Amino acid sequence: MKKLFIFVILSSSLLFINCGSKEKQEKTDTLNDSIVTETVVTDTITASEDGVIEEEIPAQVETTTTVVTTKEPGKTVTQKTTETKVNEDTKVQVETKVVVTEQPKKVVEVETPVKVVVKEPTPAPAPEPTPAPAPAPVSTNGWVVPAKYQTMKNPIAAATDAAIGKSLYSKHCKSCHGSEGYGDGNKADDMKGDLGDFSTAKFQKQSDGALFYKTSFGRDDMPAFDKKLSLEEDRWLIVNYMRTLKE
Repeated sequence: MKKLFIFVILSSSLLFINCGSKEKQEKTDTLNDSIVTETVVTDTITASEDGVIEEEIPAQVETTTTVVTTKEPGKTVTQKTTETKVNEDTKVQVETKVVVTEQPKKVVEVETPVKVVVKEPTPAPAPEPTPAPAPAPVSTNGWVVPAKYQTMKNPIAAATDAAIGKSLYSKHCKSCHGSEGYGDGNKADDMKGDLGDFSTAKFQKQSDGALFYKTSFGRDDMPAFDKKLSLEEDRWLIVNYMRTLKE
């Protein structure tokens, strides 16, 4: 009889335990977030060592989990809040997760200005000036004077060292051309060809360069004085003196 009583008591305890546990789970979805609420309620019954059943105050555990997902420019924020309530004690745990999304890069196309190169026509080269023709050699009594000497300038002024010019003429020219340049010197009869007359306009019309050339290089019986009178200045002084013999 005693064994039957104990069996009945144990069967009743197992029945109470199975009926005392309750679970409740709810899930709510919204447009921007999802909320998951889970509630667990537990009732417990214990037995003493002598087999007497003792009922404790039921322990109610309620867990609520809320997940909120918010999308912002450049990132997605997920916030998970877990609230655990045991009887009157409440524990809240918040977990936030931020996922940064890379914004698409904006491609800016810059137009490169087209450079227009205008090629100016190349001007035609200016025609080279036609050089002036060289003066033709001048012939005086068959005596040809090169053009180089025709245009040669006298570097000695007419009044410079006139006495020296007269002295050089008397020493080197007077014996043939005479003291006045008439070509009647004491050696004139022994000379071949016309000695000329320094006083005539035809003779004086010659350029200083032509007279310098004839005095320097001579011809026929007239000797060259470029060696005897090695200084060009002396020969130019004689030319200046011959200019004083004009009519």
